[in-house]
Amino acid sequence: MEQFYEEEPNYFDKILEITQNRITELSRHLQTYLNNRKATIRAICSDYNETPNLSSINSIHKWEVELNLRIQEYSKYLKNTIGQNEDIKLKIILIAEKAKSSPSCLEAKLFNDFLRNKIRLWQILHILSGLEIHERPQLLKLVLNTLTRLYQDEEKINEVIPGFIKQIKLNYQQLDQEYARLCLGIDKEQIHLKKSKVIVRK
Repeated sequence: MEQFYEEEPNYFDKILEITQNRITELSRHLQTYLNNRKATIRAICSDYNETPNLSSINSIHKWEVELNLRIQEYSKYLKNTIGQNEDIKLKIILIAEKAKSSPSCLEAKLFNDFLRNKIRLWQILHILSGLEIHERPQLLKLVLNTLTRLYQDEEKINEVIPGFIKQIKLNYQQLDQEYARLCLGIDKEQIHLKKSKVIVRK
């Protein structure tokens, strides 16, 4: 079985080694943020009365399906493994040490599966950021919420690039809040339009 940790396990550092070199991976995270910020701006400026691009929606659908699956797997593992009041960083280190000393045990297998699932989750988020997700408001909201959560979790356990993680987490929190206000405004406008139509019919 492939080992994810060496003498001093570091969760994020090993993920970078598994995916690609550190500079390439961090550049990808930065580009994904810029893509998502662009998508948010386009969503804010879009005319929601326009007919959506069906071909674009269809091409995105398969990634959306897998995204939901990977999110469920990610959440399920953390919920089953890390207690509400537990230190996530300490827990990850302890699990990593056990996976290293007993690679054939069930806990090691589940942990390695979790890492692979998370790597795939990041990959899907990177891919979606390059697509026309501004045409799918609810999907864009899910993407922003997911990234905000991932970086919040990563900030608790990352010692390799803490400054980068903290800053991009703050950027996503702000972006998520901006988009939440946009969605709230759209919902209120739709309610107002529905009420107006009812009044006209009377």
